Amino acid sequence: MKHYLMLAACVTVITGCSGHRTTEEAFTTHAESANILFFQIPSTDTKTRALALAPENAKIETMTTTPNDLSSVSGVLNRIIGVDRTTITGTINKD
Repeated sequence: MKHYLMLAACVTVITGCSGHRTTEEAFTTHAESANILFFQIPSTDTKTRALALAPENAKIETMTTTPNDLSSVSGVLNRIIGVDRTTITGTINKD
């Protein structure tokens, strides 16, 4: 029973999150997913989740993401065990 509780606690702790911070002129959004043996928790793409949090009248200036492809060593290692993270920053148009 302790093993199941520990597993449930670990899954709860490593689940991805997303959020945003907005001022009158600028915004920042982020989204994370945990990778364990090529499974993502949550399974939705971090870029899609971060873009969904951007304001409607936003002008995206910077988008950074961790490598998650299978064509590089760092991408493969990140998919085995790691964290996918996407950060988007930009300005808000007043028009």
